[in-house]
Amino acid sequence: GLEAQACLRQGALMLRGSRRPFGVPDGARRVVAFLHGYGATGPVFGPLRDEVERELGVATIDFTYGSFTPFPRIVADLAAHLDRATARGARLDLVGHSLGGLLGRWYVQEMGGAAHVERVVTLATPHAGTASAHIAPGPLRGAMLPDNPVVRRLAIGRHRAAGVEHTALVAAADIMVTPPASAGALEGALVRWFEGLGHNAMLFDRGVHAAVVDALRG
Repeated sequence: GLEAQACLRQGALMLRGSRRPFGVPDGARRVVAFLHGYGATGPVFGPLRDEVERELGVATIDFTYGSFTPFPRIVADLAAHLDRATARGARLDLVGHSLGGLLGRWYVQEMGGAAHVERVVTLATPHAGTASAHIAPGPLRGAMLPDNPVVRRLAIGRHRAAGVEHTALVAAADIMVTPPASAGALEGALVRWFEGLGHNAMLFDRGVHAAVVDALRG
């Protein structure tokens, strides 16, 4: 099915790696940063980044982290990576798939990122946690379980991102974010559901791509 095809495509993109430059182009005034999910790497966003660059004419970057790296280390590295872009005067938009959406929200709410970020778009992100994380190995499981300290703190501190536009895209057939409604559990966000799509199929679906572009247009 679609989800199996998406998993194969994701694996191929990860094996091939990225052909893009790592940093932000000189003079970029707006940068869209893509944050992947648990078990993936930045290159899984290749097709979506192509679409965003083509439709909006903006610079894009990604951020790759190890899925066995503790959450505090990842968000510290993410902040350093994004701060290199903002130090040049660029404004940021963040697009996060799955756990990547929580990482982006943490940067915005807990690390001062709200001063630099215009929009946050999440795809299949467990904003209220996911029961499926019980089978995930490594320290990041604790950031994905229902009612864990990360999602509780993000919910309590949501007001710190009140000036940032949030869009939450939900995969109705998601078996990784359980229940799928967790992906829409983001206060004040524009929530859009995609029927028949699974967790990884969100990365490659044309309708999702169009929704991301629309959200980034503002």
